[in-house]
Amino acid sequence: MLAEYKKRNMFFEQDSNLHSLFVEAGFGLLAFGDQTLFHPLEAAYLVSIGKTSFEGSTLESFVKRQERKDKLFRFAFAVYSHIRSTGRQIRLFSKSLKYFRVYAPGIGRDEERPSHLVCLLPGREPKLKSIEEEVKIAHRARMELIVACGDHKSFKFYKISVYNF
Repeated sequence: MLAEYKKRNMFFEQDSNLHSLFVEAGFGLLAFGDQTLFHPLEAAYLVSIGKTSFEGSTLESFVKRQERKDKLFRFAFAVYSHIRSTGRQIRLFSKSLKYFRVYAPGIGRDEERPSHLVCLLPGREPKLKSIEEEVKIAHRARMELIVACGDHKSFKFYKISVYNF
């Protein structure tokens, strides 16, 4: 059962056996002793696939509560769930939902660096000016840029590359 860590918008698993399995599967952001803190997207995903539950809350009420904190949450959750369901591991940023670092299939977070930077641009087709800025960010991080556009019900991925001649 997931409980909220009050000082941050993070969650931890109370069952130590499940905690170990989740960390082994590539979930978790920060470790404090024998506890690992999970990002709200990770917590929601683990509940949505039936691996654990929230303490005193349902998935839908949790998503609505997170959406009040960040309007991007529902779209980010849909994209995160889709990518995770393909077997890829994702490293999330604790402060922003706009970017995900995604690993190649079959690669764990401790084995190699992430290969893709997924940028979330909900509700619209990407504009050239915003893409230029996202390309610079991905290029500095030495990752391939993938832009996710649409809404939480229907979204598309665009892979964008830059070539220097």
